[in-house]
Amino acid sequence: MKKLLAIFLLLILTSTGYSQFNWLKPRSKHQTVPVLVEKSKTPIQDAKQIVKELQSELKIAKSENVKLKDNLSDANANLKNSFSQITALKKDIETLKEWGIVQQAESQKWLEKYTNAIKRYHRLKWIAAIIAGAVGILLGLQIMGFFPPPYSLLIPFGGAGLFATLVWVFL
Repeated sequence: MKKLLAIFLLLILTSTGYSQFNWLKPRSKHQTVPVLVEKSKTPIQDAKQIVKELQSELKIAKSENVKLKDNLSDANANLKNSFSQITALKKDIETLKEWGIVQQAESQKWLEKYTNAIKRYHRLKWIAAIIAGAVGILLGLQIMGFFPPPYSLLIPFGGAGLFATLVWVFL
């Protein structure tokens, strides 16, 4: 058992990072990299260099300024155009609003006419149903003699109901 444990530990140690020692390779030496240092210029040369850089930045700024002025003039033109479109849109909205008010007034007039016509129609329907009921009673009185007495009394009322219902349904 102890041999198995020793072999097992040996296998684990050889397969892990403990066994990865580079004994065969020579160790690398650190090499220094030489740094080049520029010689210091005179203050006049430094000033000339700074002036050149400032002139190039000034040219770039001027070109950007021209581009910004063009963009600003385009934006102002678009703004004036949009204001004119807004006024035209306001006029269109007002005309549409007036048209809607006129249409609403006309629809109210037509609705009043329609409701009056419906009332008149139902009134005439009732009158026609009453006349049909009266005709049914008269016809029932004529036919009443052909039926025995307990049923003969119901004939005029049945005829009135039948005729009035037929007129009401078909009108």
